[in-house]
Amino acid sequence: MHPYAVAAGGAVGTLLRLLLTLGPAGAAVWDPRISVINVVGAFLLGVLVRLPVRPRLRSMLASGGLGSLTSFSALSIAFVDGTPGYAVALGLLTSIVLGVAAAALGMWLGGLLTEGDRETA
Repeated sequence: MHPYAVAAGGAVGTLLRLLLTLGPAGAAVWDPRISVINVVGAFLLGVLVRLPVRPRLRSMLASGGLGSLTSFSALSIAFVDGTPGYAVALGLLTSIVLGVAAAALGMWLGGLLTEGDRETA
């Protein structure tokens, strides 16, 4: 792990998440933007793990950037802050179930992107 690369990626991912969630969430008790960010982040991480990327860049993008972009902490707080159970369930369903599916899709796509590299080697 490369701590400075993780820190740099984390700063970018955190700022991006902030910018994507600025403004009111509307009348919803669970902000659907959090779920969208979590699912997209899982997809991008799935692609990234299949790509031949240098370790320092992988640390920056995966642990730093995508780790700080996605937000498991928001789901955790929803369990204890009085958020209605249906909203917590919706957040969990979309973030975790769709996130796992998105990660699998990303890994599949990442594998397709690197197939040509394996054939020419």
